[in-house]
Amino acid sequence: MTESEALFLRTLEDIERRLGQTDPYEILFIAALIRKLFLDDFPLVDQVNRNHKIKLTFETTLPIELPKDFPAPSFWTVQDGLDPDTAIPGKRRYTTSRDQFFQTVVTIVNDHQYSVREVVLFEANVMGAVHAGSPKTDKEHALKQVDSTIAVGGYASSLRQLQAIARVVLKTLSPLRAAASAA
Repeated sequence: MTESEALFLRTLEDIERRLGQTDPYEILFIAALIRKLFLDDFPLVDQVNRNHKIKLTFETTLPIELPKDFPAPSFWTVQDGLDPDTAIPGKRRYTTSRDQFFQTVVTIVNDHQYSVREVVLFEANVMGAVHAGSPKTDKEHALKQVDSTIAVGGYASSLRQLQAIARVVLKTLSPLRAAASAA
């Protein structure tokens, strides 16, 4: 087993452990782990999959599309509806590529749409999973404002959304995890 494979396996274990926690601080660090796996300059998933060459696909459900003339909501979030296993029964499942998954819109605040990637990076770089930052753009300020006023399941909405994102990521990486474990 390579060092990258060992780190990959421990990272997935850490995500699983944090998903079982109720402390927001513990859940927050899922963002840093997903960032390390997929969004850093040399993503850990790519390092590990270089040897295994497993096609990774993300299974999600997509939110209901609003009718064409329907006014945009001031706040909307898909939350558990992203994960087919926790979505409303009967929701259609979609298989997406990595790029499509990270571009999937999971939250709307006023006129701002937030993708999976943006939620992960917001939690990592603004909320403190990697950097204890502060919002720099209007878009980040809007999400921060919503997070300070609206709780979903007892958590800030973007932190709560991170849990469903993590579940989808873990399921997607299951075949690569098996291959790395067997190496």
